[in-house]
Amino acid sequence: MESEDTSTGTTIQHAPEPPQPAEHGGIWSTRLKLPGDLEITFPQMLIVSGIVFYALAVPGDLKFKLDAMGFGVCHQIHTHSFTIGGHQLPLCARCTGIYLGAILGLALLTRLRRRSIRLPSGAMLPVLGLFFVSMVADGLNSTAEAIGPAGLWDTDNITRIVTGALSGLSVAFFIFPVFNMSLWQRDARSRESVLDHPFQLLGYLLAAGLAVALVLDGGSWLYWPIALLSTAGALALLTMANTMLVLMAARREAAARTISQVVTPVLVGFAITLVMLTLLALLRTSLAPSIIASGNPLNLPLAPGLP
Repeated sequence: MESEDTSTGTTIQHAPEPPQPAEHGGIWSTRLKLPGDLEITFPQMLIVSGIVFYALAVPGDLKFKLDAMGFGVCHQIHTHSFTIGGHQLPLCARCTGIYLGAILGLALLTRLRRRSIRLPSGAMLPVLGLFFVSMVADGLNSTAEAIGPAGLWDTDNITRIVTGALSGLSVAFFIFPVFNMSLWQRDARSRESVLDHPFQLLGYLLAAGLAVALVLDGGSWLYWPIALLSTAGALALLTMANTMLVLMAARREAAARTISQVVTPVLVGFAITLVMLTLLALLRTSLAPSIIASGNPLNLPLAPGLP
């Protein structure tokens, strides 16, 4: 390399600069391009592989796996559950409604209010509160019927799934903005409210109502869609909660700017959820001798897949 000394007019020779070594992060920085400008890193691929291996390693067919996941979070009492195509759903009527309402609410919010961090408006709080209270009241009434002389009204599976679906919707409207607040950086958030007016609630109610109607229809072909969708709702809520705990433990709250940056904490949250459900199912199964010794007054199933 040459340069000219302006004071003397002479040309000065400089030794060429050595080439800078290329930066390589190794295999841990390898990224796989996905559709939609998404990327997945090698560690993320390892987590996905671990989740797939874990799911395949759990014994039993898909129906048993769904029953086992439900066994960890739901009583699964036969008389309080819907049977479709000769198969009892993996969640009771109330839990089926809760998680169907939640997953449909979350899906619509993801489409319509993707990164919103504002809770429902003050005008909507009493409505959503009423939705949740209706489920609690019907649950307490159902418990009174089971252990006492009678409840204040006759609770059946229809009231269980309807009040459950309303409650699941209300839960979705609150956990969604809190989850977004934990996930996204300030400049990557949306300041719009997840729900402003009663009219906006109509579409969510129609979606939840359609799901409830399909369960009540009871066509045999509906078992798998309903079983998978309701179980997905349980997994979604628990994964969101566990993801927020992961972010707090790692001190990475409100740090993401792109979808690719949220993949790792969500995958870790999902993996924790699967392990947690497995442990809860095992714990409940271990209580079977005690339940039998007590006479099993509530007719609780003693293992996944049993009526």
